[in-house]
Amino acid sequence: MINSKLTAGIAGPTGATGTLCLDERPPVPGDPLGIHDLTPRERQVLLLLGQAATNREISHSLGIAERTVKSHLTSVMGKLDVTTRTEAAIFSYVHHAALVHEEPDAAAS
Repeated sequence: MINSKLTAGIAGPTGATGTLCLDERPPVPGDPLGIHDLTPRERQVLLLLGQAATNREISHSLGIAERTVKSHLTSVMGKLDVTTRTEAAIFSYVHHAALVHEEPDAAAS
């Protein structure tokens, strides 16, 4: 029988060993409060990224240049406090409903 509370010792950044519970969900990268700062176009780019679209696919889908997609992604990553494309994609996947249903502050006024 497998114990449902499996744990493993892991070394932290300082070398200290902590306990990681393997049945707990890992933390989601980014700051959900940053969603309110995204423009409608940045939301579109992020949602497509969350569907594993490449920059080229995003540019074709939205009718914009790849360079513009990269610019939007840089802005999105800064606003959401994520450092990699993978973190941004995970953020998009986890917060999909909020990205689709919340109105940006600019449109509300």
